[in-house]
Parts: sequence; C-alpha cells; structure tokens
Amino acid sequence: MLRIVLVVLLAFAGASPSVAATPRAANGSGTPIFAVVMTRHGVRSFTHAPAAYTWPDWAPVSPGYLSAHGYRLMTYLGRFYRSYFTSEGLAMSCDHAGPYVYADVDQRTLESGRALIEGACGSPTAVPLFHDATMGPGINDGLFDGVDWLVAAGKVDSEASHAAVAAAAPMPPSALVAQHAAEFAALQSLLDARCSGTCPPADSGDSAIAAKGKGLAALTGPVDTGSSYAESMFLEQAQCAPAVDPAKLEAAMRLHVLEYDVNARNAYNSSVRGGNVFAHIVGLLEEKAGVPHPDVAVPDVSHAGVAFISGHDTQLGALGGILDAHWAPGGGIAPDDMPPGGALIFELYRTAASELRVRVRFAYETFAQFRSNSPLADGIATVPVHLAGCSGEDCSVPLARFAALSRALARRGFVQHDWTPESDAPVDLAPLADPAWTRCN
Repeated sequence: MLRIVLVVLLAFAGASPSVAATPRAANGSGTPIFAVVMTRHGVRSFTHAPAAYTWPDWAPVSPGYLSAHGYRLMTYLGRFYRSYFTSEGLAMSCDHAGPYVYADVDQRTLESGRALIEGACGSPTAVPLFHDATMGPGINDGLFDGVDWLVAAGKVDSEASHAAVAAAAPMPPSALVAQHAAEFAALQSLLDARCSGTCPPADSGDSAIAAKGKGLAALTGPVDTGSSYAESMFLEQAQCAPAVDPAKLEAAMRLHVLEYDVNARNAYNSSVRGGNVFAHIVGLLEEKAGVPHPDVAVPDVSHAGVAFISGHDTQLGALGGILDAHWAPGGGIAPDDMPPGGALIFELYRTAASELRVRVRFAYETFAQFRSNSPLADGIATVPVHLAGCSGEDCSVPLARFAALSRALARRGFVQHDWTPESDAPVDLAPLADPAWTRCN
C-alpha cells in the first residue's frame, strides 16, 4: 500500500505541463468558492517544562493552556481573516453566511476558536463553535491526529515509520548536529544566560532512531532536545518575557523545524498523523465544489464561505509532509516554522475555463506582533506555500490532484469516513490568565 501513495506523490512532483501547478493570474481571474483555514492554537504555557535549565513559572496559567495574551493575539488574526477573505472575494459575514468553526477538545484550541470568532465578528458567541460531542477526560478527537485510532486498529507500521525517519536523516543521524552547528551555537548562547555554563550543552548526547509515540519512530538526542528548548524559549518570548536576541532565537528555531522535518514531515509519520484531517479538508473543498467525496463525510457548510479548523502544529507539520509544502514567513519567523496562530489556508476557486484549483498560503503573526498588546500594521501576513512543481507567488494546483492524494491515503487505511460527532454546546472553561512576568509593548 505504501507504493500507492508514493506513486501519487511522484506524480504530484513530476506532473506534465498540461496539469502541472501553475500561477494564479495576478488579476484574480477566477471565481472564489470556498476556503479552509487549518490553524494552530495561539500562545500557550508549557505542557511540560524542559529539563536541566531554569524556566519561568507560567502560573496561574495551567500547563498547555492558552494565555489571555494568546487569546488577544488570536482575535487580531480573526480580524485579519475577515478583511483578507473579503479582499479575496469571499465576504465573511457573521449572520447566516458566517464562518464554520471547528476546534479540537483542548482548552487552547477551543479558546483559539472563540478568539477567531470574536476577532472576526465582535463577539465570541456570534457564530457556533463546534467541537467533538463525545469530549471528556481522556477523549481525543480523531479528526486531528490519527495515531490513537490507528494504533487501536492495528494499522501503525513501526518498521515503515523507522524507515521513513531514517530516510529523512543522514547516516549516521549524529551528522545533523555537525551540519547545524550554527543553530546549536545560537541556542546555546541563549541557554547559557540561564545556567552560567553549569548545565550540559544542548548538542550533547547520542542521536538514535527509536520507537516513540505509540509505535511511531523518532530521532532522539540533541535535535529533539534542541527543538524542545527552542520552542519553549519562543513561547516565553511570544508571551512577552524579557527580550532575548531575536536573530539568535530565529536561528535556534530552525532546530525546531529540523526536528519536524525528520520526525513529523517524513513520508510515513505525516500520513499517520495528518492523513485523516487532510482527507477531510479535501472533502470540504469538494463538497463546496459539488464534487463527490465518497471517502469522507463532512459537516454542513452550505452557508459558509470559510471554514476554520482550530488544531495544533502537529497538523500543520503533517500536512507539510503530505504535500511536500514549504513556506518562508520572515518577520522573525524561521522558514517552515509553525508559530502559535500560524495557519495553512486552502483557497478553492474556479477558473474562466471552469477548472477547479486550490491555492495554498501560510498566515502568521510576526515576532513583533507576538510581543505587542495591540494589532500592528505589519504584524500579520500571508506568504505563498510552495508545492512540488509550484513555486510562484500565487501558484495553485488542480483540486483533482489533492483529491487523488486523499484517495490514496484512504486506501492505505489512514482515513476515517465520518466527521467526529459535532456539538455547538457551550464549554465551561477556566478564566484566561497571564503569568506575572508578562510585559508586552
């Protein structure tokens, strides 16, 4: 079954000129139909404080929770999206044609969904916030991450996962440490201020590929450790901790991207984690285009011009791997990074020749915006997402190409047919808070 998807991916990369990805006309020729925004939640506290070095106390924000500052930043994104889609020809009203918003069951994803609604519509209850109706302690929404239900179904191939990680890393894997010495040096410079040279270097330890994460393999060692340190430091800075050198932080965050490249964006792990959500994104696009999508059921979006799915960087990394997608944000954000609030936008439109095409862009907040208490004129931007065979400013691909990849993932067993049982019932969440050391501009 692995060959099926590899054939599709190779076809994606080597399409003939007649069907290859082509730039969307600069004058916007084509009728916009629908857009799906797969977004990461906003700024959160640490889920687990990294070891060895001294890290700030996020109390009273619970572990892994969206902060009040993170919520505010997400409202800026909601305001941005309303303006952006209106300019793209997809007016996003907040009445009968309001956006469809669906969130994972975590506090940080639910609150991020509410913040997007508030920013776009002026009130967090202006349109329904849908979520899994079976949510409760220990319940995971299978739409977002396929690992749990695939493990339960005996469909995770640990050998294929190990081979995919090995293919994404050099041999020996420890060579990555030497290849990225500059990024490790930048990270170490930031860490030394916390430890006065008494803690072990971030690049110390052995690199190895090991089973991790319920049957999925991962590269462990300095790259994994460095990624954790760098992201934790970025979250501190995004929460307005005392400033560090932003150039060094951006360099350090390249280790976070590197770890995702090897462990999450590889050919197998990305399909396990993101195959289901990708197939349902494609199903939403096909539903609005009037195209059959037998592999997946989707919610009613007949009234909506835009659908928001509030999830995690796990989904963005997996989608990047499935599509071999790359983006270059700037503004203090490392290439291919997925900062809080970052999102992949899938825009569906019909050309003058009646061809259904999809344009993909990456939306993000700049480093300056993360550290500000007000929306900045240049604080939010979108950049093109480069897919295989498509690297122009406004490139797009046929919807049929995404559909073929979705079908291949379904044939491999990585796709659940049903959308999760959705509910728009209110969810009782704790009041939002910020740690005492938050000092935003």
